[in-house]
Amino acid sequence: MVVPTIVEALQPSDQDRCFAIRIEVFCDEQKVSREIEFDGLDPGSRHYLALLDGLPVGTARVRPLGDGLVKFERIAVLKAHRGRNIGKALMDRAMADAAAAGATSGKLHAQTYATAFYEKLGFTGEGALFVEAGIEHIRMICKF
Repeated sequence: MVVPTIVEALQPSDQDRCFAIRIEVFCDEQKVSREIEFDGLDPGSRHYLALLDGLPVGTARVRPLGDGLVKFERIAVLKAHRGRNIGKALMDRAMADAAAAGATSGKLHAQTYATAFYEKLGFTGEGALFVEAGIEHIRMICKF
């Protein structure tokens, strides 16, 4: 089994590597516009970078919403590295850090094809399906 290294992207160079993954996955692959992808919320968020043999292969963003709630966003793994538990490793680290920082629950907007992935992490769907950036999503929540 592949074991990625997950680091918090504290340096601008690491954040740039996170942004490059987001551009490749969301903008190039899924055709989300850069204006939607880069929504101005990055400075107030925590960013995580997944590395395999030192190479960036995945990223996630965690944004505090207040009252013990965080939102997991921009979770992306490069196409060549999917299905290798990198997304799980990213989420495990991000969820553990959020809980350690005092969060009691997390939410996310899951692309519908990824619902089962998030359910395995303890998230449950709530509400109706909706379209965000031209892609069908569902709101999901998890208590820590």
